[in-house]
Amino acid sequence: MKQIYILAILLTFTLSKVNAQSIEDFETETIGETTFTDQGQSFTIVSNSSDTFSIYHFPDGGWNGTTTDNRFIDNSEDNGPVPEGTSFSIITTDGNDINLNSFYLFVSNYNLTGPGTPTTLTFEGKKDGTIVFVVYKSNGIVNGASYFPNNGYTFIDFTTEGGTDNTNVNIDEIHISTTNDADYISLDAFNWSPASLSINDFEVETNEIKIVPNPASDFIQLNKLNTKEIYTIYNTLGQEVKEGIVFENDKIDIKSLENGLYFLKIDGKTTMKFLKK
Repeated sequence: MKQIYILAILLTFTLSKVNAQSIEDFETETIGETTFTDQGQSFTIVSNSSDTFSIYHFPDGGWNGTTTDNRFIDNSEDNGPVPEGTSFSIITTDGNDINLNSFYLFVSNYNLTGPGTPTTLTFEGKKDGTIVFVVYKSNGIVNGASYFPNNGYTFIDFTTEGGTDNTNVNIDEIHISTTNDADYISLDAFNWSPASLSINDFEVETNEIKIVPNPASDFIQLNKLNTKEIYTIYNTLGQEVKEGIVFENDKIDIKSLENGLYFLKIDGKTTMKFLKK
């Protein structure tokens, strides 16, 4: 009984430490890159529209939650003013789950001369390619071109946004999109935590099928696969990119896949994540 009590204390302490929040303000990240690392966790910026999102530098152009800063994610390198909105995603590069707490978002038209409104901001939290929460926001969006308040940034708080607390929902991707004239967006002060854990997360599954190596560049194999199985590989958009039949330690060639996160589904058994690099 004493050992159980001590274990409970240790688990409580561990979980509180694991879920400590971190705020990425991008000030030490490389300009023009589509990846960034915070507290040892690597993230990838995925441009899901015709625009290109990456880390950008402009003196006093960002907002870290307290004051202006110089680096942030935006689509300054896009294809020009087309009134159709824009979109991008931030994913965990290795597929690890996180909890998303908040960030600041600058919303404007392409030329930064108007608010880009009316528009609807849509935030989709995803886990393993499946949407686990959706938040819509049409009101209370700061006119970015006014640069006031918060240097023109709107605070997006997932504790209250949409009327539901989504900060404890485990995700590995956040997809952000706008509509109409809101063709420029920038993101700063990305506040996140490692995923919430439960006691079940400490159970060891000795028969779990695993992808090795992961990440991989040329090929992957499946350990502990006892029978021949049909597999399908999907990208983060849910598009099928490869399929076939595999047995334990057969090599699956992934050289033709673009770098990024993928999902491998074994029919009737399981779906696993892997990273092509």
